Amino acid sequence: MEAEEKYLRMTKSERIQHFLLLSSFMVLIVTGFALKFPEAWWVKMISAVIGEYAFEARGIVHRVASVVMIVASIYHLYYISMTQRGRQLVKDFFPSLRDITEFKDSMLYLVGRKSDRPLYGRFSYIEKMEYWAVVWGTVIMGATGFILWFKDFFFRIVGNVGMDIATAIHYYEAILASLAILVWHLYFVFVNPDVRPMNKAWLSGYLTKEEMEKEHPLELQKIEEESVAEEKKMKSEL
Repeated sequence: MEAEEKYLRMTKSERIQHFLLLSSFMVLIVTGFALKFPEAWWVKMISAVIGEYAFEARGIVHRVASVVMIVASIYHLYYISMTQRGRQLVKDFFPSLRDITEFKDSMLYLVGRKSDRPLYGRFSYIEKMEYWAVVWGTVIMGATGFILWFKDFFFRIVGNVGMDIATAIHYYEAILASLAILVWHLYFVFVNPDVRPMNKAWLSGYLTKEEMEKEHPLELQKIEEESVAEEKKMKSEL
């Protein structure tokens, strides 16, 4: 049998960035809500396993995970500014007027007013929204978390009101981010019928031709056209 044709979706570097973000985010969510709700039943179960230093351990792990996320964010900034693929990544994530059309056509398709789904390029309007939501959330959570971490220093600057505002923003942004990941992102990666049982790009870095035809047909068309053009160029040079 011929080997299944695959298309690069995420490089090794991009998968590492994604893994660091994913793992640190999950740890931050668990430890953050554990610190906020120490009397919750699931927190008591964790505390029973860890022992008498459970509260201190949650605080330490939460801060370590925040440092991992910050490091991953700094590396991502380097990646999107200093590498050609990274710069192209940001360009492809930028919103465009086509996203509005895609959104409209997608809603019409979901309610049965259109027979065909919109054709997506490298990133759909959904993926673009997710990316910029992560950027926004990381900045907000990082800034407010930094204030709460070094509260003795910042208290002298912002006072009680400023600390209360930072606490509220940090808490509600955490809820918003958790819901966005658990309800939205995980659905499109694991539950969406078009990719079930899982979109494997975050693990292997590749999608099959069939998966590309379903999820990113315009990107597949672009890749194939570039491949044909490259072949013609090579033949002309012989």
